[in-house]
Amino acid sequence: MEDILYCKDLYEPIEGDTAKPKDMDDEKWKRLHRKTIGHIWQWLDDSVFSHVSNETDAQVLWKKLEARYEQKTATNKAFLIRKLVNMKFKEGGSIADHLNEFQSVVNQLATMKMVIEDELQALLLLSSLPDSWETLVVTMSNSAPDGKLSMGQVSSSLFNEETRRKLAGTDNAQALVSENRGRSKNRGHKEHGKSKGRSQSRGKSAEKGKCYHCGKEGHLKRNCYAWKREQKEENNNQKKNEEKNTTATFEGDEVVVLSCGEEECLHVGNEIEWVVDTGASYHATYNKEFFTSYKAGDFGTVKMGNTSHSKIVGIGDVCIRTSVGCMMTLRDVRHVPDLRLNLISGIALDREGYMNYFGNGVWKLTKGSLVVARGKACCTLYKTNLKVCRDGLNSIEDGSPRPPGVSTSPSSSSPSHRP
Repeated sequence: MEDILYCKDLYEPIEGDTAKPKDMDDEKWKRLHRKTIGHIWQWLDDSVFSHVSNETDAQVLWKKLEARYEQKTATNKAFLIRKLVNMKFKEGGSIADHLNEFQSVVNQLATMKMVIEDELQALLLLSSLPDSWETLVVTMSNSAPDGKLSMGQVSSSLFNEETRRKLAGTDNAQALVSENRGRSKNRGHKEHGKSKGRSQSRGKSAEKGKCYHCGKEGHLKRNCYAWKREQKEENNNQKKNEEKNTTATFEGDEVVVLSCGEEECLHVGNEIEWVVDTGASYHATYNKEFFTSYKAGDFGTVKMGNTSHSKIVGIGDVCIRTSVGCMMTLRDVRHVPDLRLNLISGIALDREGYMNYFGNGVWKLTKGSLVVARGKACCTLYKTNLKVCRDGLNSIEDGSPRPPGVSTSPSSSSPSHRP
């Protein structure tokens, strides 16, 4: 506001009678006061205008507004400091807007004669970034010249990172599911190390690898008789029956599971099949043995399709490997013993930044350019094959906090192939 008055040559009245030009008479000085006051009133809210509408002296009006909005009290200073320290950048937001809000608080503190050094501003700005920006924070901290950062360096890096994320399509929140795609560093060395100096009797098994479906060595999934038999039975059942869809909707403390009809479910009792359900708010399973961490307790009830109720007896994490070779940890999975299907929530994954694609009888889960999981349509449901890795993660004691780190497959596991 003060800058606008200077641009309009209306700043002299707010400085008092001492700023009155010597060649200006009293009448013109009063009109200048009135003009300055009118210009200030244009920028006031109605709730504020009523308190200063009777003022005829621009300097008095200006001091009242300063006393109302720029009080240099300890309370106001503490409030602004708390606001600056607790300021957090929201995922998917604009870096320009965040910097503008940050600098606005810094400027307000400066008017109260509390000048924050440039290096401290840079550190506070870095601390306002979410966990998904941790790589940038660590990189800048380690590469700072003489261990000092400046606002110019940090601001420029934030804009560059925002542009990079938009181009790469990876501006997402921290994932509900963590993936580890690709081959283990010790994969080739471990296999060769074991076979070195031994007979060639293991050469055939090592060459063919381990079946992802049944877990036996000596053949691949595409040659697995058990998998072929299940596929044949599944195709026959699909032609005979039209399975009704099942969804799980979580409402407050109660989970409502909706089911149409009493037809036989093709997925009952199959440990590797999970139904991809966009209507489910959380992942759910009936098998307690799936969990790598587990907390028992009363977490609400489940209303089944036949109007019966079942309890949610536990919550935990389930470590699985997808059909494309990614290790995934499903967080906060509900344990419902009476549930007939394993449910993987598309909404929960989408809420955390993952992209679900449905079409032409195929489901695909992606994170940026990375394909995390695939599935296909069966009757009216989309399903995917997930192998539970009970030894994929170190189990966490019941009730203990869960670390936020990314899970990885154990280095001692034998190589697995992609079907």
